[in-house]
Amino acid sequence: MHKLRYMALGGLLMFVGMLTASVLMPNLVAQRNRFGDIECTSLRVVDKDGMSRVEIGITSDGEDASIFVMDKKGVPQADISVEERRGGSIRVSNKLGEKSASLDVGLFGGRVGVRGKDMEGAKLGVDKHGGYLRVEGKKMQPKAAMGINERGNGAVSIWDKNGNRQ
Repeated sequence: MHKLRYMALGGLLMFVGMLTASVLMPNLVAQRNRFGDIECTSLRVVDKDGMSRVEIGITSDGEDASIFVMDKKGVPQADISVEERRGGSIRVSNKLGEKSASLDVGLFGGRVGVRGKDMEGAKLGVDKHGGYLRVEGKKMQPKAAMGINERGNGAVSIWDKNGNRQ
């Protein structure tokens, strides 16, 4: 007999709750999969463990914007940046978060850079003085360079293992 009373009381409470909701919130609908515009200054996408995997944002002054993509450990793997004073860049990193490839564009030209697993690499670029190809060792120490300036004069340089130009 007590069970029947509790079931009746539960049913009555459920009915009152549904009636209250329909009177107080008549326009309540289920969430749809489509959104209109979403405005924010930053957005962080996290995985099921709460780790940031994608971060999109602008600086507080609104001049610079960036997108960062991280691996499941939070190590940066790629970024796209737009900087008001310098231009834009795309960078891709290795598993350790070290920049392995980059494309930079600015007011006076741009460059493409690539690095291997030992972080030795090469840059090919154009700036306000001309164009160049530069081969670099570890810690971006120059090994060889070839370039041409705005007047058409060219040069080739090499450096020894101690960093001395030959």
